[in-house]
Amino acid sequence: MGRINNKYPSELKIKVVKRYLEDEESLQDIADEFGISSKTQIHNWVKKYEELGEEAFKFEKRGNPKDKKELKNNFTFDNLEDEVIFLRMENEYLKRFCEMLKRSLRIKK
Repeated sequence: MGRINNKYPSELKIKVVKRYLEDEESLQDIADEFGISSKTQIHNWVKKYEELGEEAFKFEKRGNPKDKKELKNNFTFDNLEDEVIFLRMENEYLKRFCEMLKRSLRIKK
């Protein structure tokens, strides 16, 4: 039988971790109660929680999350001239990159 990867909501993770830290129940008992497949998973959550607090569960870090994370490409410029210079450099970079890809594809043929 293969391994099943479960995805647990962050609210559940926080609830489970707090329950473990507040009560004196074993990891296995809590895993059984909440339907968590492995007590090791809870142990990993506890370590993350102790390092980063609730923020540790704020963002999903595996797979292809449904809520895409917004890229932090918010460049701000002091004036239009700086923005134009940046855009020209970016455009030149992309042109050169495309040329490089075209050359590499010709070589492979």
